Amino acid sequence: MNFTPPQNGPIRETPPYSELAKVYDRMMAHVNYRQWADYVIAILKKEYLWPGRELLDIGCGTGRFLEEAERRGQLGDGCDPSPHMLKVARERLGRSQFYQSALPELPGVPAGAYQVFTCLYDTMNYLLDTASVARALIRIFENLRTPGLFIFDLVSEVNCRHYFHNYRDSDVLSETCAYYRESRYDVAEKMQFNWIRVYSEEGIFQEEHRQRIYDFDEIEAIILEHTHFEIRNIYGEFSFRRATPRSGRAHFVLKKS
Repeated sequence: MNFTPPQNGPIRETPPYSELAKVYDRMMAHVNYRQWADYVIAILKKEYLWPGRELLDIGCGTGRFLEEAERRGQLGDGCDPSPHMLKVARERLGRSQFYQSALPELPGVPAGAYQVFTCLYDTMNYLLDTASVARALIRIFENLRTPGLFIFDLVSEVNCRHYFHNYRDSDVLSETCAYYRESRYDVAEKMQFNWIRVYSEEGIFQEEHRQRIYDFDEIEAIILEHTHFEIRNIYGEFSFRRATPRSGRAHFVLKKS
């Protein structure tokens, strides 16, 4: 498909996940949301919280995980700080309820309404300091129904070094829209930087995204020190084996009882 990006005019800086919402699903086409839904439901079965328990997906984005979960019989609601991402999610999932809300405080999310919280695909990595992580975990504990389960993942330095250091990606979506993405991992700061440029008829827009990369044992220590959660397990990748420092991703399963 032919696409000629605008050659003139300023590059406009926009908040994360605003202009990106137009191209997000295409850019994330490599993400296996089916596998994620299967895995989360397997965890819920293992913890005797499936089927039918009330679920809220924190950082739900355009609702792809919730869509796959619904196809498997698990209905859920979502929250996200971006109204642009939520607009896509509402169009995708008419039966679900969505809140414009974000960690660490989750404003507007009703306390005690959900027995399961999920927070997937690096969402917790967008909390850029340990104080924010601790506050988010405390707030989630307060908001969860009892008994309740919180499932979240963290991406690791191993993953960032292997897949997203000096990474570039681009695609043409239509005759009027394209994107370019560039990523870099800063070893000293333990920070993943992602720049996305969206080309459209309205102009050129650029977003910067930052993710703090934590060691798994660092987050485990925060949970033990600052919350009353029981750590049911910390799984490596999409397995039921304990995560190690070499795991590319860990899923934390925390219980409020």
